[in-house]
Amino acid sequence: MNDKTLSAGLIIFALLLVALIMRDGDIAWMTLPFLVYLGMGILQTPNLEKLSFNATRTLEQTRSNGILSIAVNVAIQNKALETVHLCIQETVQAGMKITEGELSQWVTLQPEETANLNYSFTATRGDFFWKSIRIVVSDPLGLIETEMLLPANATIQVRPQIKKFKAISLRPRSTVHSPGSIPAHLGGSGTDFFGIREYHPGDSLRTLDWRLTARHPRKFFTKEFEQEEIAEIGLILDARRSIDLQIGEESLFEHCVGATASLAEMFLHQGHRVSLLVFGGTILSAFPGYGKTQLHRIMSCLSKAKTEGESRALGSFDFLPIRMFPNHALIIVISSLTHTDRTLFQRLRAYGYQAFLVSPDPIDFAYPTLTQDATNQLAIRATRIERSLRQNDIAQLHIPVIDWQVSQPLYPLVRNALTRSRGQREL
Repeated sequence: MNDKTLSAGLIIFALLLVALIMRDGDIAWMTLPFLVYLGMGILQTPNLEKLSFNATRTLEQTRSNGILSIAVNVAIQNKALETVHLCIQETVQAGMKITEGELSQWVTLQPEETANLNYSFTATRGDFFWKSIRIVVSDPLGLIETEMLLPANATIQVRPQIKKFKAISLRPRSTVHSPGSIPAHLGGSGTDFFGIREYHPGDSLRTLDWRLTARHPRKFFTKEFEQEEIAEIGLILDARRSIDLQIGEESLFEHCVGATASLAEMFLHQGHRVSLLVFGGTILSAFPGYGKTQLHRIMSCLSKAKTEGESRALGSFDFLPIRMFPNHALIIVISSLTHTDRTLFQRLRAYGYQAFLVSPDPIDFAYPTLTQDATNQLAIRATRIERSLRQNDIAQLHIPVIDWQVSQPLYPLVRNALTRSRGQREL
């Protein structure tokens, strides 16, 4: 029963009630047009057993000026043998921003005729899926309505945008024994000369040092070259609700997601082995891997990452499962920090990991929205001092700290920090 049917019914009831009270037959006759109106609607209501529809949904992505737009087309075909009046209704999912088109449309379909509902939306990132489309079938007068759900499956994943970083020369304390670009300080196959040793059976004759062998007729000597290997890198993205800051439509967490995606792409492009852990209301992980397949896994995790309400255990880094990362990996933590987070870096050092912190500055992020009065200025100053003390505590563990203002590019800061850390025995 919709508003039209309810209104007509109330009018009929009111007229009959007044006619009975006043004992006036003329008033009772006034209900006749409304009764005819309702009767016509009931008689023209489609037979649900004879209705048949075919629904399809198609999605198309376009990117313009860095903004991804998804165009959605829903096609409803009338497979019945009679004309049908219906309304196509779509629902908005969380994270969608409609930019074009309408989410509902009334149409009249002849047999075998098709109607299309078109709209476009944008989204920063996320998984969007549809299982059905809702239609409301009614009579021509719109009095008797019947709701139906037609299967129309579709799925799309909007991934965070990657800012391309140039390659950065790493010098980790340990490497993975796989061909790469990092000098491993070990003799073996490579391009740079490393040293000379005595010949062992099975050594290639191409590596023999004939000059030194000529000086020692009873011995043979082989040239060694420095092996070049890859690094083991782990990324930890802090997705706890306590560290997120929302200013209008802009979120500090989204900057962290973008930084994580860019770092992962850069390291994987260099051939390193990369893993990811998203720690927050839910834990998402991508175990160590290489190449485009691993980038696909990491981007899939980042597209699902949310700062949801977490339990007490997932609200503290004390319960972060750091042992999912291989031994002696380079761990990069992306977090704006809370007062209890120092213990994570102590654990990383205790387990022998090489750690690195990228900390987006929430004070600088929120500063443009704050009133510039004396009280706020004192509060900002106190907060900056507290944040600086937290970072100094972590730096005392010989862990490089990047204080990142999200309005500034991240790449120069990462490059400079890694360049300064080169040659240091402990980071």
